[in-house]
Amino acid sequence: MFGMILLAVVAALIFFGITDRFFGKMGVANWVAFLLVLAFAVAAMFPPLVLASGVSFSYAGFFLPLLLGVVAMFSLGATSSLLRAVVGCLAVAGIVLAARVAMVPVASYRAAVPAFITAGLAGGVAAFVIARGRLAVLASLLTGCVLGDFIAAMLFRFVTGATYMLQLGQNGLFDTVVLAAVAGGLTCEIAQLVHRAVSRRAGVSMPAQAPVAVGFEAGQDNALNKTELPAHSEDDDLFDDYFNDDID
Repeated sequence: MFGMILLAVVAALIFFGITDRFFGKMGVANWVAFLLVLAFAVAAMFPPLVLASGVSFSYAGFFLPLLLGVVAMFSLGATSSLLRAVVGCLAVAGIVLAARVAMVPVASYRAAVPAFITAGLAGGVAAFVIARGRLAVLASLLTGCVLGDFIAAMLFRFVTGATYMLQLGQNGLFDTVVLAAVAGGLTCEIAQLVHRAVSRRAGVSMPAQAPVAVGFEAGQDNALNKTELPAHSEDDDLFDDYFNDDID
């Protein structure tokens, strides 16, 4: 269960304060993030909730991701970040659905691990490309994984006519959720580091424009002799906006 291993690594990073900046940009205190990680670990220990109607729910793979994802969506407010998060959610749901369909002939958990890893990594990167902000990425990943699993379960039940119990948030979805969240967070941090490195290098390597000597007639305004700075490009603004956080 590599999801638990990743949770242990994330918990250690939070405990030693390495993730202060990452969660601070989302407006989440480090101790709150630690409690959320702990809640996922505890929820993973509980057996699924089985209903008499033939449906079972996982606490760590369904209820908790759905709850946190919806809360994150509402935290974004009626902004463009919310729209990007919704589109990212649909993209992640499509990736998880494709992985679920590919897993149909697989009978063992170990044989299905590559599908979990592929869905987690692809979902994390896709969420970053679409949602961009840290909080929006997290919201799209949590809700998208649950939505994709729900659609796959409905397809298996009503399209293929399967009569087995409807399992939501199970069969490795917890591992996919954790891996997708870690992959999305790492992608955000790597992009930020690359952005800062490129911006710093561009600022250092840009040569100062030498003043141009201009002859003036008597009484002419010599203000034109000032050194002109390079015009600010709209592409620079777009590049900065692409990596903006939801909460500064």
